[in-house]
Amino acid sequence: MSKKYLYIIIGILIVAVLCLLTYKTSEEIVFNDKKEMISQDFGIVDKTKTPLYNHTFKYFNSKYDSLEIYGVKDGCDCTESNVKTGVYRKNDTILVNTKYDPNKYNDNGIIVKQIFLISNKKISKFDSILPLILKGKIQ
Repeated sequence: MSKKYLYIIIGILIVAVLCLLTYKTSEEIVFNDKKEMISQDFGIVDKTKTPLYNHTFKYFNSKYDSLEIYGVKDGCDCTESNVKTGVYRKNDTILVNTKYDPNKYNDNGIIVKQIFLISNKKISKFDSILPLILKGKIQ
């Protein structure tokens, strides 16, 4: 067998071993056992009656013995979110408090706002970032 084929076979084996070593399962952390819990629909939003809309997302760490939360990032200035950063143990609940101000940019019609929970481990199909969604219809 020539050296060329030997190098090709060794290269394929190395790639296969690296793929197996870095393979992640498709498991995801469950968000309170319900997929719909990652979004909050405020329904009809009346800007004149309630200046701020509040919601607390509750994230249950059912998978990791230790999960570090780095923080949250708001996708828009009209939302304000906070979370207690640090290490959460298995079966701990992580609370993400959010506020939405529909008057900040004079939003109208259907709105969808995202907040991103950031951790050190896979918590969604987006790896270590979990998008949380606020939505509604402004009249």
